[in-house]
Amino acid sequence: MSKSSSLIDIEAHRIARLHTELDHRTKVTPAMLHSINKDGHLISVSDAWLAKLGYAREEVIGRSSAEFLTPASRIYAIREVLPAFFLSGRIDNVEYQMVCKDGRVIDVLLSAVLDKSVPEMEGVSLAVITDVTAFKAAEQQLVLSEARYRELVESQSELVSLASPEGELRFVNHAYARHYGLQPHDMEGRNLFDFIPEDSRAAVADHLRKVCSVNHSVENENQVVLPDGQIRWMAWTNRALFDTQGQVTAVHSVGRDINDRVVAERRLQQSEARYRLLADHSTDMVFQLDGDLVRRYVSPSCRDILGYEPEELIGEKPMSMAHPEDAPSVKLAFQSMLEGRVDRHSIINRIRHRDGHWIWVEAYFKTLKDPQTGKASGIIGTLRDVSARKAIEDQLQDANRRLQALAEEDALTGLANRRYFDEALLREHACARRERKSLGLLMIDVDRFKSFNDRYGHPAGDECLKRIGRAIRDTIRRAGDVAARYGGEEFAVLLPGIDGSETASVAERIRLAVLELAIEHEASPDRVATISVGANSLTGDSSSGPEAFLREADRALYKAKERGRNTVVIARS
Repeated sequence: MSKSSSLIDIEAHRIARLHTELDHRTKVTPAMLHSINKDGHLISVSDAWLAKLGYAREEVIGRSSAEFLTPASRIYAIREVLPAFFLSGRIDNVEYQMVCKDGRVIDVLLSAVLDKSVPEMEGVSLAVITDVTAFKAAEQQLVLSEARYRELVESQSELVSLASPEGELRFVNHAYARHYGLQPHDMEGRNLFDFIPEDSRAAVADHLRKVCSVNHSVENENQVVLPDGQIRWMAWTNRALFDTQGQVTAVHSVGRDINDRVVAERRLQQSEARYRLLADHSTDMVFQLDGDLVRRYVSPSCRDILGYEPEELIGEKPMSMAHPEDAPSVKLAFQSMLEGRVDRHSIINRIRHRDGHWIWVEAYFKTLKDPQTGKASGIIGTLRDVSARKAIEDQLQDANRRLQALAEEDALTGLANRRYFDEALLREHACARRERKSLGLLMIDVDRFKSFNDRYGHPAGDECLKRIGRAIRDTIRRAGDVAARYGGEEFAVLLPGIDGSETASVAERIRLAVLELAIEHEASPDRVATISVGANSLTGDSSSGPEAFLREADRALYKAKERGRNTVVIARS
């Protein structure tokens, strides 16, 4: 063998060894890597690369890297990326789409450098690839969600805004801006108090503080001043939005101009003739009820809203047209006014249209008083069809279910819901077993609740559950305790870190707290609503699983029912 042939063999062996070392480094890395030669063919790929795309190594080595790109990404790479890459020697975070073996397309970011450390391997590049498919999908979903939200908001005639707790306007829809004769960008960044008369600002500030202190919508009426100096009355429905730490992030407001209604009410007080003239031409349906809640006057707008002629409604009672689910609250509103507890009231409820379908209406009532005695003699009110607005509000509410609280809270009682409780049970049970700590569990059932509903009606039943839920919540005050509505009239309580005797003590305190509510229940031997409680506790050395732990508490609850109810039974492990 000649000396030159021997040198060539040594050089070839050295280059092969370099390729082997490069291939080994690429394979063992946990990242998605591939290396290509100057012809664009794959000479090495990482295990992570193969796992992500679903190939075996022998299926890809030697193939062009462009074969694994979508046609659009391949054209983009050839026309724009590669020329710049070979000119500069590197590229960063290029967006490509790669095709997996099973046909799936994934979004990736690719960064690459030319390896110039070994002259004999000139033209070899090393690329790092990051799968961003999930991020891109989430980003697109967020864009779609925001677009749907804005479409819903901008389609409303009501004024919609988002403001900071201090009143800085962060978003207003076009209806809001048009009301003030401005564009949205003219108002965003300004403070809503800039549009409130000076003598009304303190009251509005107090109202906003109240809104930020509760987790439900609060209504308010106040005057606003337009840029031309005109002052108008507005009605607002405001609700605070909270982050996961319970801090107020914004105040969501829906408003409408009620200046005409306020002016109408004041004129009604001055003259019956003016009242009739205004009522007959109002787009809202104006009505008057006597002391027996019989209609004595109905304005012609009833034709457009309810489909009836005025004379068909006069002499009848409005309760006959109310939806069965709404009738109790409507009746309660009328009674509270006739009994003198309130002078004004507003309510949104369903009324049957003449053609049989149900419409949502918003009604405002004012008590009429006998000028001699000062006692209530009837009710005057206005009514408008808000079915379209109600539908939009329902859609907005669904769109705003991004709030975590709505996913974890029972809508009726405000306690945790079943889903949250199940997750908390698994979490706290695992923690107790891991850290060898105690854990208390209470299963609570309202005694004879079906009889309660049959006797007093579902609205009263809901109120009963709310009050019992509040009593449970107020009795357990530690930060880690969890009170939940488990389902129907059943509640559950988790008490991390307390032993059996403490668990029993808490159960007894809750039973007594509910008893002290003295909620009338004629079907109960105690004549008031009571609860039965099954208690169980997990000790640090217990081997019981979460299902068995819950099952034993439930069995104790049934024993409490068997022993006559209104009692606490402790599970015996």
